[in-house]
Amino acid sequence: MKSRFFLCLFSVATLVLSCKNDDDEVIPQPEAFTYSAVTGMSTGNSSTAGTPVPAGYTWSEVKAPQSTWGLNGTITDRMLADDFQVPAGEKWNIQNFYFYAYQTGFSGAAFPVSEFYFEIYSSDPSVAGAVKIYGDITTNRYASAEETKWYRILQGQTDNTTRKIYKMKINAPDLNLAAGTYWIKWGSKTSAGTHFYPQFPHDASKINNAQQFVVASSTWVNLDDGGQRVSFPFEISGTKLPN
Repeated sequence: MKSRFFLCLFSVATLVLSCKNDDDEVIPQPEAFTYSAVTGMSTGNSSTAGTPVPAGYTWSEVKAPQSTWGLNGTITDRMLADDFQVPAGEKWNIQNFYFYAYQTGFSGAAFPVSEFYFEIYSSDPSVAGAVKIYGDITTNRYASAEETKWYRILQGQTDNTTRKIYKMKINAPDLNLAAGTYWIKWGSKTSAGTHFYPQFPHDASKINNAQQFVVASSTWVNLDDGGQRVSFPFEISGTKLPN
């Protein structure tokens, strides 16, 4: 009798445990990610000319044959564009972009950019037939900015600290992208003065294909500096969604 009673209890317990395991099935949770295309912006503590950088900072030196400190991205005059990739097999919920800019002579705490606008395209926006899939040039996406501890300098010019680079945080609500190559086209405004976007010091191992949109003529220009195509540093953060 005891054996039969124990067997009954064991069977009931097994059934309960089995039901519990079914109910507690693990549901995949979104995984945070950061896409970072900034490696190479910091070029060290000493310039090509041998000038040491102030303590706590590094140079971001553009070297010959490049001859441009940065590019204009003021939305009323010029807009900039560059591409990025969502890897195969992934789907991203993008929450923020991060862009880099400077204003010559400015080194305060509150970077003077106050407006930032962008659009996402599923292909190169300079090519006819490109489809815009997100964004506009009427909704201000600017959130905040912080300094990067980088100074932009140019080989052959006096090394100085007049071009402190800032990192801007840009909001991107409800932006979901499947695997593929996308282009972001952006422009911004400052509360005072003119700002510029520092290009990467040239690196032939990178895909350098950034472009500039001339607002007045609605035309595109390939961004070359010293005969070399350029690209821009930016970052993306968000979560990976289950496929």
